[in-house]
Amino acid sequence: MLLIKLHLLFVLLSGFGFFMRGIGHITGKSWVQRKSVRILPHIIDTGLLITAIALLVTLEISPLTDWVLAKIIALVVYIVLGVFAFRIAKTPARKGFFWLAALAVFAYMFAVAKTHLVLPWLAAVVAN
Repeated sequence: MLLIKLHLLFVLLSGFGFFMRGIGHITGKSWVQRKSVRILPHIIDTGLLITAIALLVTLEISPLTDWVLAKIIALVVYIVLGVFAFRIAKTPARKGFFWLAALAVFAYMFAVAKTHLVLPWLAAVVAN
């Protein structure tokens, strides 16, 4: 389904962009302050959100489904950690801590999407 592929493309672009901006912020690179670097993530994340909603509607999945709700809650945590990493934290160590925590939440959201389990690490246990 094209919509799923488009959504996955936005996921990958968003994750890669966040990863690269984190490196830039932690190492104090000036390019992270460029207008395009600050605006592009919002465009990508808007596409990501639109395709997510379109998938929920198209596939008739309730946002209150346990695994979807887990992803929504994790998304809020991811955003908060990103704000701390890129705006609030002042030292490279603190920026790095929040950035790594946000990346862990991003990985969790990806795993939940792949397994449709709130605790995706149990997928291997369930499969056996």
